[in-house]
Amino acid sequence: MIGQIALLIILLLPAVAGFVGYLIGKKSERNRDLFNIIITGIEFLIVILLYKEVSNAPVNLFISDIMGTGLHLKLDIFRYIFVWISSFIWFLTTMYSTQYLIKYKNRNRYYAFFMLTLASTIGIFLSENILNLFTFFEIMSFTSYALIIHDEDQYALDAGKIYIGMAIAGGMVLLMGLFLLYEYTGVLNITEIGEKLIQLGNIKYLISFLIIVGFGVKASIVPLHVWVSKVYPAAPTPASAILSGVLLKTGLFGILITTQYLMQGDFMISAVILILGLMNMFIGGLLALFQRNIKRILAYSGMSQAGYILVGIGLMGVLKENKLIAVYGTLYHIINHALFKVLLFMGTGIIYMVLHEVSINQIKGFGKHKQGLKIVFLVGFLAIIGMPGFNGFISKTLLHEALAEAGHRYPNIGLTIAGMIFTISSSFTVAYMLKIFITVFMENDEKYKGQFKEPICKRALLPMVVLSVAVIYIGMRPETVLTIIDQAIKNFGVDGEIEIHFYTFNNIKASLFTIGLGVGIYVIFVRKYLRKKDGNSSFYVNPSLNWFNLERNVYEPSLMAIFTSTSVVFHVIDRGVVNFVHYTSNKVNKFSGMQIKRDSYGQIKDSYVEMNSLKDFLNKLAKNMNSLTYSVFIVATILVVTLVMLTF
Repeated sequence: MIGQIALLIILLLPAVAGFVGYLIGKKSERNRDLFNIIITGIEFLIVILLYKEVSNAPVNLFISDIMGTGLHLKLDIFRYIFVWISSFIWFLTTMYSTQYLIKYKNRNRYYAFFMLTLASTIGIFLSENILNLFTFFEIMSFTSYALIIHDEDQYALDAGKIYIGMAIAGGMVLLMGLFLLYEYTGVLNITEIGEKLIQLGNIKYLISFLIIVGFGVKASIVPLHVWVSKVYPAAPTPASAILSGVLLKTGLFGILITTQYLMQGDFMISAVILILGLMNMFIGGLLALFQRNIKRILAYSGMSQAGYILVGIGLMGVLKENKLIAVYGTLYHIINHALFKVLLFMGTGIIYMVLHEVSINQIKGFGKHKQGLKIVFLVGFLAIIGMPGFNGFISKTLLHEALAEAGHRYPNIGLTIAGMIFTISSSFTVAYMLKIFITVFMENDEKYKGQFKEPICKRALLPMVVLSVAVIYIGMRPETVLTIIDQAIKNFGVDGEIEIHFYTFNNIKASLFTIGLGVGIYVIFVRKYLRKKDGNSSFYVNPSLNWFNLERNVYEPSLMAIFTSTSVVFHVIDRGVVNFVHYTSNKVNKFSGMQIKRDSYGQIKDSYVEMNSLKDFLNKLAKNMNSLTYSVFIVATILVVTLVMLTF
């Protein structure tokens, strides 16, 4: 009973606090900031206290007559990992935001939507009913949209358009998949769907495809990643941090649920996810190499790191009953990525708070004499590249071992190439992070020496220190996280515990080889090809701006072609409907003219007034018909595209 109440509290507390905090902020921003920190701290504390009960047995709560099919919440150890990391990151990011947003406008609105986004995110991870999950997923899209457009400049608004457009499109595809899912199975509870779905014929692949596409937008899965490079730089840094550290995981959570719970680890679906994960790793890392804006580098980095998790999810199905190490690696990297990526975004935010610029061409040398900032950023840098002693080394070693296990059990050229892509993509990570760190923290620029210390306070640095300690502690004591994952693996139909000695000669050698390869790419490619000289100064160029672009060369022309072709049809329908209404209205006019009668006092009788009102109504209907038919056009276009997808 206490656990059920706690589930409701962690779901509703942030939502209620969003509205209450907004009212408090009308009178005192300082009190609002303190209130939000306390609320997110309480949220995190409740989640910590829930661990003991959840580790014994899952906590379930069902409330009927909510969302049509009832609200079904469930917290087991698997979901607990996502809830814990979300509440932990939100607590630290809220504290960080109180410093970062000091000079921003509309702070009250920001915090309200920030808390609502937390509530919807927790709702996603707690939902046992997949329709509940979809509802929270869509709420999160709209609340996070308000965070992305917070600056309200043209760039932010344009980024918001592509984000909400992709989110709505993905949501509609997801909803179509859920409609088909319920039509064929009649079940909505996630743990029960798999038994029904796996018995279906090939239609199950269409259903899973639609659901994965819907979740894949948030997971920045190739080729649905086009929003990433625009949205992350546009949003305030705390929002970018939760977008990459937490909201990205909602999409990955959905894909993991689909492949392992709904499709029961189907080999074909898992193989596709594995291939997409490798593409994410490679393409994201390659594009990050060319960027000059740190937030854009980290955006593509997030896409690449999502690829590691997708590879793990794919390997879970490919390895079947031998998927134990893949489960460990996937869940471990979900935790690790959130920690080091939020740390790196916070470090970038510190720079932006001071200089209002994060282009490495403009800020080179800024961090050379900022020892505190340099150290915490270095921790994030070493973690993401998988340096031994830091948390990234642990999860990347697990994922690499899982890939090697697949290659051992299914020896073929495809998995050999997959191993090479894994290594090359990891070396890309080293190269683009060196590009940031050396330019910003190693190169010399005397104009920054001893300057700009005042704008940085402990409220911004403290969360970074906490994250740095967590990164190092997990790296040195990997069993801390393994203990939790030991309990979570039962959700995936496997038993046992792994006994991997991470700091062996071979593991360290493999990590250092990858890092050495990355240093080579940085020296030979980044420094020689992307770095140009202009007299005594140097700058980086980005030739990828002229490359083939999915959004510019595929999506925009395709959508315009669909709009142009279908608008011809709907123009005919539009004119037909309007002409019919006008024709009907004219007939009514004639008919109403014949009904004019006056009483003995010369007043028009009620029958005429009624007919005249009908005429006015029809005239108004004719004027508004264009808006109505264009609305029909939008809905019909989406349906046509969906039908085409279903056909193929």
